Amino acid sequence: MQRSIRIIALAVLFHSTFRLFAYSDGPGYSVKEKTPDEIINSYVTAVGGMEKIKGVRNMVMVMEASIQGMTLEISSTSDQENKRLVQQTAMNGNVVQKTIVKDGKGFISAMGQVQELQSEQLDAVNAQIFVFPEIHYERLGYTLSSEGESEVDGEKVHVLKIVTKTGIETKEYYSVQSGLKLRTSSEQAGDISYSDYREVDGLKIPHKMAISNAMLPMPIEATLVMAKFNDNLDSSLFE
Repeated sequence: MQRSIRIIALAVLFHSTFRLFAYSDGPGYSVKEKTPDEIINSYVTAVGGMEKIKGVRNMVMVMEASIQGMTLEISSTSDQENKRLVQQTAMNGNVVQKTIVKDGKGFISAMGQVQELQSEQLDAVNAQIFVFPEIHYERLGYTLSSEGESEVDGEKVHVLKIVTKTGIETKEYYSVQSGLKLRTSSEQAGDISYSDYREVDGLKIPHKMAISNAMLPMPIEATLVMAKFNDNLDSSLFE
């Protein structure tokens, strides 16, 4: 079970998992390959528009899942205004892992031990400081390329390849019809898929997430139980 917990925490660490979107399109839809800028611009429009996104200072969210009969809670606070991030994973109310990023450094605590994130890890997690990191990819020094078209669960998608400054590769899959993102895939965290999308304060966010990994016996499904934008954050959260 401890290994499963670490897998889930790793998925949370390497991905901006809760800001992705899915949509079901009809059969026979014709796909035109888009550039990375076009894919991201379509995504921004689908989410709620650049004006709404730029009005976001921070986001607090909590998701819950069940694993082997126990409740797993994943919470995340992204404070892009002050370039801070905290992510916490708890099992039956007991914290098993906590990640904090602030002042340009990152730390992860688990099993009573605290370890500083190495450059590759910090490079991967830095994007999560931003509530909608997609519009910051180039600013973060990521290399973007269009990988053509594909399908996810029968839906046509545009494939966007992202390479961080330290060489970590991720592929993101955006709905052809809606422009919304429905899956991310990487060697580190496997596949993360999203469904049940609803508006919160005028911005669409997913309310369900499924994590699939070669080391997990079956996908783990998490449900969003709380989300809030532009909260008054206490600095003690990042200690």
